Amino acid sequence: MKQLITLDSNPDVYIVNQLVSYLSPQKIYVPIINSNYNVNDYIKKNTRFSSCFSSVSGLVSKQKKVLWNNEKVIAYEINNNYKEESISKIKYKKPTDLEEFKSLLEKYILNNILDKINKKEKIDKLIISSVDEEEYTLKEFIILANFHKEILATCEYLLKIFNIDEITLVTKNINAKSIRNVKSIIGTYPSIDFKLLPDKYLLGYDEYLCEYLNTDINNTLVLKTSDIYNIYNSIIKGKNITETILTISGDAITKSFIINTKIGVSLKEIIDNFIKFNTKEFNVYVNGYLKGNKIKDYEDIIITSSIDCIVFKSTTKEEEDECINCGACNKICPVNINVLKCLKHTLKSSKCIGCGLCNYICPAKIKLKEIVRGDKDEEKDN
Repeated sequence: MKQLITLDSNPDVYIVNQLVSYLSPQKIYVPIINSNYNVNDYIKKNTRFSSCFSSVSGLVSKQKKVLWNNEKVIAYEINNNYKEESISKIKYKKPTDLEEFKSLLEKYILNNILDKINKKEKIDKLIISSVDEEEYTLKEFIILANFHKEILATCEYLLKIFNIDEITLVTKNINAKSIRNVKSIIGTYPSIDFKLLPDKYLLGYDEYLCEYLNTDINNTLVLKTSDIYNIYNSIIKGKNITETILTISGDAITKSFIINTKIGVSLKEIIDNFIKFNTKEFNVYVNGYLKGNKIKDYEDIIITSSIDCIVFKSTTKEEEDECINCGACNKICPVNINVLKCLKHTLKSSKCIGCGLCNYICPAKIKLKEIVRGDKDEEKDN
């Protein structure tokens, strides 16, 4: 079995189980790719763009270069008029077979789920995981804890869509709230097997999770609770996905929290409304301190459904020293990369899964993951 890791709690990347809402932003941004709108055009909520739906209604005020899913794009800036005027929708009918289901995944821009399905020649088993890939994130746990009824109802629906007999729902054994909530109603869902997992890092990765559960990954579809909640809202309820949940954390801010907000809002607006800093010198990591990317122009970041967490890390805690050749990075690497060799010869490895364990274990605080992945200077390009 692949090596699973128990990580120490990180006082510099702390998280709290507090969910706040910010659903009335002043502005949102949407990529202009394949769009024909102009400044002063009126956009209604739920208008479809290339990779999202407008989450508010209002006028296009200007075009602006922003950071959308780690890529610089030109976007429309839409000033929220707070009227929530939405485009009219045709009568909705829930799909009853897999092909209809896949067609609607594309319609609702849930391409990450569609891609997972299309990569499988055969799906015999379905696992729903509330384990985040990034250790210091609570997105999946929060969704299961707060929307367990919707998650279980959607699981029941997916049994029929995929024509399977049982679904396995998993969470970590430390997630007391989600365990309590699920167990309170799981008895009414005999086809859903609820399993508790140890508090080990890497179980958020499909390959490691399937191996731990002794399940063949080739015919097993693994979906996150966030995927299931999106399926519930879109495929079952017929609503476009215009909101998302993410963790905001780090030692550079006075308070960490989990926020439910509109897709398309800028990180700068969230900072202005929610965040106070302990220091003026910090780095910003998107999608986690372990596996995420350091971003230089963080005020250009636009919140999308692909962002699970943002970490503000004090630079005083990140000063690098020279390598002491201890070999700890080689020992902890779950895919057996010779990290020391990569460091000394500035090599990258296609085997790297980006878990960040080499950074975590390094006593010299060298950003080894960035070297092994070949993106050491990625933040300079943003």
